[in-house]
Amino acid sequence: MKFIEKTLGPLACVAAALFIAACSQAPKPSTPEPKPDPAVAGERLMRSMSDTLAKANSFSFDTSEQLEVIAPSGEKRVVHFTRKVIVRRPNALFFELHDNDGKPLEVDAYYDGRTVTLNEKANDKWTQTTVPGTLDEMLDDVMKRFGLPVPIGDVVYSSPYDAFIGSSTKGELVGQETIDGVLCSKLDYADDLVQVKLWIPTAGQVLPRRLELVYKKAPAPLTTQLNFSNWNLDVALNDSTFAFQPQQGKAPIAFREFTSGLVKRLVPSAPQVASAAGTGAKPVGASKAQ
Repeated sequence: MKFIEKTLGPLACVAAALFIAACSQAPKPSTPEPKPDPAVAGERLMRSMSDTLAKANSFSFDTSEQLEVIAPSGEKRVVHFTRKVIVRRPNALFFELHDNDGKPLEVDAYYDGRTVTLNEKANDKWTQTTVPGTLDEMLDDVMKRFGLPVPIGDVVYSSPYDAFIGSSTKGELVGQETIDGVLCSKLDYADDLVQVKLWIPTAGQVLPRRLELVYKKAPAPLTTQLNFSNWNLDVALNDSTFAFQPQQGKAPIAFREFTSGLVKRLVPSAPQVASAAGTGAKPVGASKAQ
């Protein structure tokens, strides 16, 4: 008994010392890390998205699009489109545009580094105009000369970041939303001409899932929404993809006649849409370039 008591005494002291040491070394409750600045987080995400697209020499994607126009009378007109797009940097673009509202609309667009050609299959009409030799210059040129906004232009520019973000643009990461079952980071930016909302998936490739453009200076409120799908950043292409072959004996009509007639037929508020070109209804990149 005395042996046990003598033994327990030192052991108890050692145990107590170990317990005290363990308690003193126990990790303190960690303080939560500060949340990243929304403006910094948005900037990082925008640059990552832009770099991903800028590095792609050839790529393709699909869109479903919604154009909303509210006339001065208050009448709301919404038109739906789908589009298949193929891009080859620095000077080639092709897309097919289809109307989703029951109208017989099938328009193909070809840019081969020298000309832009539009071909409307339903009415058997086509048109062509000479343009500058890069995608950036071409998009700005058709906007300035014909008031023809190209909503997909912002992701096609050589630097999508510079297309979206100008010296007076303010914005940040504003949260997360689920788009068609995909969790996305939501970005919101604006300048005097355009408000841009962009949704980018939180996992996988850093590519747009949804883009919404609100043209502030349009005579009538004008909003375009694009939903992106089927991104492919490594497409094998040849020159024939971007070359238009007209039917023999079929002469083109004037480019302005073709584009204005198409817009007026699809959107009753066409005068508002067309005149918006000089006051904000343009690709964001075009407004930054000026």
